[in-house]
Amino acid sequence: MEQKEIKGIYANIPAKIETIDCTLRDGEQAPGVWFTLEEKLRLAKLLSEAGVDVLDAGFPASSRADTEAMQEMKSMGLRSSIGATARAVHNDIVAAERAHADEVFLFIPTSDFRIQQTLGADRSKALGMLKATAEEAAGRAMGVNLVFEDATRASFSSLMLFMNTLLASVPIKRIIVCDTVGCTFPYAMERLIAHLYDAVPKDVRLCAHCHNDFGLAVANTLASVAAGASSITCTVNGIGERAGNADLAETIAALEHLLFVGHSIRPDYLPVLAREVERISGIHTSPTKPVTGFNVYRHESGVHVDGMLKNAKSYEYLPSSWVGAKTEYVLGKHSGAALVRHLLKQANIDAGEETVYQILGSVKKAMEKRGKERHKQAYSDCLQFRTQALSGVRIADFLAQHVSD
Repeated sequence: MEQKEIKGIYANIPAKIETIDCTLRDGEQAPGVWFTLEEKLRLAKLLSEAGVDVLDAGFPASSRADTEAMQEMKSMGLRSSIGATARAVHNDIVAAERAHADEVFLFIPTSDFRIQQTLGADRSKALGMLKATAEEAAGRAMGVNLVFEDATRASFSSLMLFMNTLLASVPIKRIIVCDTVGCTFPYAMERLIAHLYDAVPKDVRLCAHCHNDFGLAVANTLASVAAGASSITCTVNGIGERAGNADLAETIAALEHLLFVGHSIRPDYLPVLAREVERISGIHTSPTKPVTGFNVYRHESGVHVDGMLKNAKSYEYLPSSWVGAKTEYVLGKHSGAALVRHLLKQANIDAGEETVYQILGSVKKAMEKRGKERHKQAYSDCLQFRTQALSGVRIADFLAQHVSD
């Protein structure tokens, strides 16, 4: 499919999107994950250099460390705007200003279920809270983003009430539609954003914030862009609450190569960010993780390698060079003669077909005889590391230490 065909199908699709990265806030909320000040500052610098437009940099009302980190980020002169997450309460707006935030991600539940569960209130009271704090944030010269929590479980009339009331009284930068529990699917997200697109002034950006509980966060984010959203939220490696969020690398790759939408992200930074977040979060990604995984540009199957040697587009629709990687070939149980010939040629060794197949047979036998001790040890080490690195303080120990009889 070509760019003009995409535009013909999705009339509202933007030419370019802006990227909001939530790794420093939503990503750090993954159970067992925490970042030091130095790690936060290094990651913020990398994200900014990578071309991220806005950093959801922390929740200063809930963390003195977030406040300090955001103050330091502001002094670093990053190209990215610095955003603070805040609830619709006065103290959170004060904390965001204290953290030197450029803008506020002001969130409130929009489904009646969550309004009642979270606030113990009704829709009218929630709307009053949001309006008052949005006006306060704007009065303190911070940009205002309305974050509609649980929007995919809210009625459309509820979303319209919140949106129209706020737009009438406060300058709004973005309306962020949250699939908070990851319960929607691409067609439904596309229709929701399309309806909102028709109702929102064109100087207000629509944005999706998608969770990955059903493995659809990236797909739902792409669907929102196809319907007219001009901003996206992501995290590096998709880390975040529960199953995580839309993955930055996967979303950007699909936007550029499948939907032909522009962005400001430097693709060569995506593997760098992926490795850095693996290191500081303790959450290691699968070798088959799209775009930045270890195996993504490695080939073993004889049929695949033969096709790749003839034309790299045969099995790499996403070019390895896009992220600064190189295509690699692996000699193994499933290899074919084409790879052996290729390797011999690279080594300037002239060998006949009998030798080629003799080498291939030896490789296959060697692989089939290899034990799996290393696999078992790696699995055991991984389980042990995960249990230790991602565990929090044991609740029983904490209670025993801090709660007296």
